Amino acid sequence: MQKAFLIAMVLFTSCATPPRITYEGERNQEGKYHGQGVITYINGDIWEGKFKDGEPYNGQGTMTYPDGEKYVGEYKDGKKDGQGTFTFVSGAKYIGEWKGDKANGQGLSISPFGFKYEGGFKNGRYGGQGTETYPDGRKYVGEFKDGKYNGQGTETLPDGSKYVGEFKIRKRNGLGIETFSNGKKYVGEFKDSNYDGKGVLFKKNGEINSGDWTDNVYKNPLTIQAVDNFLKNKYPQFEGIDYQIPVKNVPSPKDNIISKKFEEIIEPFDYVLPPPPENPDFIAVVDFTGNNISDGICKALTNRLAIELFNTKYFKVIEREMMEQIIEEQGFQQSGCTTNECIVEVGKLIGVEKIIGGSISQVGNVFSVSARIVNVETGEIETTGVYDHMGNIGELLTTGMKMVAYELIK
Repeated sequence: MQKAFLIAMVLFTSCATPPRITYEGERNQEGKYHGQGVITYINGDIWEGKFKDGEPYNGQGTMTYPDGEKYVGEYKDGKKDGQGTFTFVSGAKYIGEWKGDKANGQGLSISPFGFKYEGGFKNGRYGGQGTETYPDGRKYVGEFKDGKYNGQGTETLPDGSKYVGEFKIRKRNGLGIETFSNGKKYVGEFKDSNYDGKGVLFKKNGEINSGDWTDNVYKNPLTIQAVDNFLKNKYPQFEGIDYQIPVKNVPSPKDNIISKKFEEIIEPFDYVLPPPPENPDFIAVVDFTGNNISDGICKALTNRLAIELFNTKYFKVIEREMMEQIIEEQGFQQSGCTTNECIVEVGKLIGVEKIIGGSISQVGNVFSVSARIVNVETGEIETTGVYDHMGNIGELLTTGMKMVAYELIK
C-alpha cells in the first residue's frame, strides 16, 4: 500500500534536467509546476493533482501505480493524509481516513471475496471499535488492536451461536457467555477459546455442570452460587449468572408412551463421537464407591455404565459375573477397592488392558459421578469423567451413566 512517493519527489527536485521524469500541466511565470498537472516518476508512479511553486500542493490528488493500484484522495506534505480511497490489484478497497501514508481513523475495508471491515484503524491496521463480517455469515462487533480481536466483543456464528465477552489476540480470553442455537449455554472463564477456569455449562437436556474447567474438560464440581460469587469478585463488570432450575411436569401414563417414542427418535445429548477403533481395548468396570449412596444403588449404576460403554463399541467389556468369579478364585476382595493401586491389582487378576473405577456422591439434591480409566500396565490415569445431576437419582440410571460413558470416551 505504501509507495515511494516522497523519495521520488526528493529525486525530482534535486535534478536539473530529469530525463526520466515527465510532467504535463500548468506552470507559473518562472517555469515551475504550478496549478493542475500530471507527473510520472522513474518507477512508473503517476501523480495527478495540483502543484504550487514546483511541488505537489496539499489537497486532492490521484496516485496510480505501475501494478494497477490506485489512490484517490487528500495529500499533505507528499503523503496520504485526510480522506481517501485506495484500490488494490485484487479489487479490494480501503475507503476512509489517512495520516502519514497509513490508514488512520475511521474507514471501510472491502474484499472482492465478500469480507468487510468497518470501524477504526491505527497505523494501517484495525484498531479501536469495529465490525468484521465474513461471506459465510460470521460476524464480530467489538474492540480491535493490531488488526486482531482484542477487548470486549460479540462474535456471532452462521449457525446462530453467539459469544459475548473478552478477547485477546483474536481468541476468547477472560470472562464470557457462549450461547448455542440448541439452547445450550456456558457462563464463565475462557482461555484460548476453551472453557478454562470457573464456569457453568447449562446443557440442552437440563443438566448443569458447575465448577472448574480445564481445556473444555469439566474437572471439579462447585455450586452455581460459588461460581457466581467468584466471577463477581474477579470481574467487577459481571452482573451475575441468570439461571433457573427447570421444573419438570409429571406426565400422565399416556404422555409417558408419547415421551418414550419421542426419545427413541431424538438423541438428547450434544456429543458427536468419532468412529470406534478397529481393535477396542478390553476393559472391566469395578464397583463404584458411594458417598451417602447405598451399595445397591452403586452396583446398579456401575452395571449400567458397563452396558453404556459396551454400546459405544469403543471397548470390549468383560462380563461382571466372569470378573467376580476370577476375583473370588484368587481370594481377592473387590469391595472397598478405591485406590488406583487396588484397581490396577484387580485389572491384572482379570487380565484386562484398562480398568474403570470411581465414586458416586450425593450432596443435597445434587448427585455427582466421578469416573476414571486406569492403564493396568502403567498404573496411570488415562481419562477422567465427571457428571453432575440435580434432581431424581433415577435419571442417573436412565441418562446419566450414558453421559459418563461419553465423557470417558471424549
